[in-house]
Amino acid sequence: MASANVFISYAHADNESNDPSKRWLNRMVQHLKPLAFQNIIKIDTDRDIDLGQGWHEEIQEGLNRASAVVLLVSPAFLDSTYIRNNELPVLLYKAKEKGLKIIPVLLRPSLFTEALFKYPDPKDGPHEFKLYSLQAAGSPSKALNEMTEGDQDRVLL
Repeated sequence: MASANVFISYAHADNESNDPSKRWLNRMVQHLKPLAFQNIIKIDTDRDIDLGQGWHEEIQEGLNRASAVVLLVSPAFLDSTYIRNNELPVLLYKAKEKGLKIIPVLLRPSLFTEALFKYPDPKDGPHEFKLYSLQAAGSPSKALNEMTEGDQDRVLL
């Protein structure tokens, strides 16, 4: 069986804490790794880019390979110009045209319910999309960082 590519989109600030329980990308990868070991999925992040490779091109290739995407949503994620201009337009287009599955995971309270994104062009659209229209892991009323670590793990699963 061929493995499905799962791309994880995140803000670097959400994986830089001295507290391992607040390194959200690392925790998400830990939960997905058993599926990768069984060749059910291949996890794709910007950490897989080797020295000397063009990071923008590699991220775009990862987005194009993806059959599912996990968005680690936080204020830092919503504030990222790179995510807004280079990742989300590609993902939203693929979701509409090719059925790409997008799974938002709500890490911290944010403007998730209000954030509006345009695609295929991030400034001119013409299409607009609210991530809030997607079923998210976690709730806008209780983000992961407002839960116990055990409850966080259940959501990440």
